[in-house]
Amino acid sequence: MNKTILKQAFSTLCTAKAMTELFEEHFKVVSKYVHATSRGHEVIQIAMGMQLLPQDYVFPYYRDDSMLLALGSEPYDLMLQLLAKREDPFSGGRTYYSHPSLKDPDKPKIPHQSSATGMQAIPATGVAMGMQYLEKQGLKNVILNDNSASQEKPITVCSLGDASVTEGEIAEAFQMAALKQMPILYLVQDNGWDISANEEETRAQNAAEYAAGFHGLEAISIDGTNFEESYNTLKSVIETIRKERRPFLVHAKVPLLNHHTSGVRMEWYRDDLDEARSRDPYPKLRDLLAENGFTSKELD
Repeated sequence: MNKTILKQAFSTLCTAKAMTELFEEHFKVVSKYVHATSRGHEVIQIAMGMQLLPQDYVFPYYRDDSMLLALGSEPYDLMLQLLAKREDPFSGGRTYYSHPSLKDPDKPKIPHQSSATGMQAIPATGVAMGMQYLEKQGLKNVILNDNSASQEKPITVCSLGDASVTEGEIAEAFQMAALKQMPILYLVQDNGWDISANEEETRAQNAAEYAAGFHGLEAISIDGTNFEESYNTLKSVIETIRKERRPFLVHAKVPLLNHHTSGVRMEWYRDDLDEARSRDPYPKLRDLLAENGFTSKELD
């Protein structure tokens, strides 16, 4: 695999991991403003963030700090939002951590969204519908103000946790995306938990199995801790959406290696932590770099 891509991915993962550890170290200060981190989810988020273009629109969910780093956000920017500082570039400290709104010319656009889980699905699908309408009317360059050097058509990405797929607004979004064949990718990160209830208690099937009932919405399940599989699958899906203008769902299985949020501590209820830690994407990605010619010194 391309060494530049691998180096960027590993560096971003190490940054996200270090931020999680820093927040935990200062838990009693930081937790005054509830936060969640991407620990365990880093690989799939980074694989997504690295491949989006400035003309794209993305709707992250509250655990997507690795995706934001991969898009080009700085750790300091995320910390300003975490601590509700007025210099926060996303909202002046007024929105929940990893719920940014952003219109930087060199990054995908991130519209403002509710902090309620799953609520981004309908607005994200609406953006994809808007892209479709503008393309049919020949207005996309005027309205989207696309200054990107790339001539690739834009896509919308809606990022979700697996438990949110049980909600009604998700069904509405899937239904219209499938019916109207909109250029949207639903990225579902499945860590097997819905706050403190596990998947067996909260849902009858995973997101890919559920999506199979929406004819016209193609669904793919992957190991979201395997960078090579995640990057290549997303690359293929994104290229297809750009060309064929139809919806996809990628269901990525990942472990949750930190607390649900700083206020819902994993040691209070988790009995699967050893199994989850066996799927940690950090050593897996480090090993992948070693297999691709990076020395231990370079990795350190």
